[in-house]
Amino acid sequence: MISGTLFVFVLLCGVEVGHAGKVLVLPGEYSHWHNMRVIIDALVDHNHSVTVLVSSSSPTVPHTRKERFDFNMFEVNIKKEEARAMWSEFTNLWMNDTATKYDRVFMFWRVMTNFIVNAEDICKGMFYNKDLLHTLHESHYDVLFSDPMMPCSDLMAQILNIPQVLSLRATFAYSLERLCGQMPAPPSYVPAVASHDHLTDRMSFTERVKTMLLYIMHTTIFRLQMKFIYDQLYTEIWVQTLHEGILHLQSVLTPFLMRPEELDELPVLL
Repeated sequence: MISGTLFVFVLLCGVEVGHAGKVLVLPGEYSHWHNMRVIIDALVDHNHSVTVLVSSSSPTVPHTRKERFDFNMFEVNIKKEEARAMWSEFTNLWMNDTATKYDRVFMFWRVMTNFIVNAEDICKGMFYNKDLLHTLHESHYDVLFSDPMMPCSDLMAQILNIPQVLSLRATFAYSLERLCGQMPAPPSYVPAVASHDHLTDRMSFTERVKTMLLYIMHTTIFRLQMKFIYDQLYTEIWVQTLHEGILHLQSVLTPFLMRPEELDELPVLL
């Protein structure tokens, strides 16, 4: 009997103790929110404390509904109807097969302009609200779980000094992941994930050429956006304290389901 009790005691000594943590969530919209909601429910099931930080213009996150987790809503200038119209126009851009190339360029420019205005409004709504920042600091969160479509989430992780976890692939041709997170993605084996979602690592010569062109195009667009839009926005918000651009800040995020030690095990591409 004594030996059996001693055996059980030794086994219990080897069991790792799990502690519930505090998770701050910056959600996406529509299907992105529904994707994150499944993960949030799983976190709550495991007794983690979850707080969803959402703007007043969110068209899909029901911050007034009673849930098992908390909502922290901050005010922005853009109205909910304007945000809903912006997302509807974005959806129509991808589903409109009858538009001419010139119409598509005009629609794309208009959608991107609206997205930039919305991003600036959300970022300033978060970081110009001193009471909100004070509350977030005092809450002592352990991790920031965010959607790539949520602007300035990396800045929030930086100011709270906590790791950031993304819910899904962030950019076409893995531009952000490659340039900021050092993710290895050789174009000969990794499709650009744009209009060729059916491709795998086994591609024909023509498909590889198309993938390479998509990589070049999306990388160029990404660098131009960072240089002329987001670097300026980030510098404006952090003019007194920030001396790095968005590329440096994004390099500290932790890709979803890919830990830094796993990245170290991957071969270096020359």
